[in-house]
Amino acid sequence: MAQMLTESDNNRKLSIHSGDTMRITLPENATTGYRWQIDRCERDIVGVVAEDPQYTSTVVGSGGHVEFVLQGRKPGVCEIALKQWRSWEGDTSVIARFRLYVTVLP
Repeated sequence: MAQMLTESDNNRKLSIHSGDTMRITLPENATTGYRWQIDRCERDIVGVVAEDPQYTSTVVGSGGHVEFVLQGRKPGVCEIALKQWRSWEGDTSVIARFRLYVTVLP
């Protein structure tokens, strides 16, 4: 069963087993140019399986959310950090951050 995580889980510590998945769902409005991106993740411990932006409307200015699916790969401890930013403007454009502290168990 996948762990379902949202904005309210920011800075949470959690444990999963190798092979288990996590789904991180964050609000996003791509029409503003601000998108969520994985900033830090030890991909040998926790791998990124999918990134799925979901927008229910095509109207300019309407928001939606993005879902990141991650999977425990091998035992270890790591930090997963995401940032919401305009990639072409660099780190000075970061408007939000999301972090998880994950222990992957055998």
